[in-house]
Amino acid sequence: MDATRVGWVVVGSAILCAGMTLVGVNAFAGRLWLVVVGFALFVGGYRTMQYGVHGWPSLDGLGATNASTAGSLARGTGLALSVVLCAYGFVLMGEAVRASAWQPTLFSGASVVVGYVIGHIAANGEVL
Repeated sequence: MDATRVGWVVVGSAILCAGMTLVGVNAFAGRLWLVVVGFALFVGGYRTMQYGVHGWPSLDGLGATNASTAGSLARGTGLALSVVLCAYGFVLMGEAVRASAWQPTLFSGASVVVGYVIGHIAANGEVL
């Protein structure tokens, strides 16, 4: 791995860490939209690190066809839904901890797992 790729991994790691810091601090305060921003940064940092390790995707053949536009829209929608579901799950987790209640814990876990699966499929085309 050359220095440029290492640089992308370092930059991606910094973005990912900043995002998760926002998530951790704001989830327990119930600030959903700041948690959404944190998860969006997490996704951006994660993708940046992936590109640093595996290289940037080829832009050949990315014409403005209906199929590529529909695919991009579906992918973006999946990532957005994933981020919101994960953020909501983390806010519920904070609520569960503060209230010592088990019901939000169940919904929190389900929301985060479903959000992760949707996001991973949207970003990578596979579940794991």
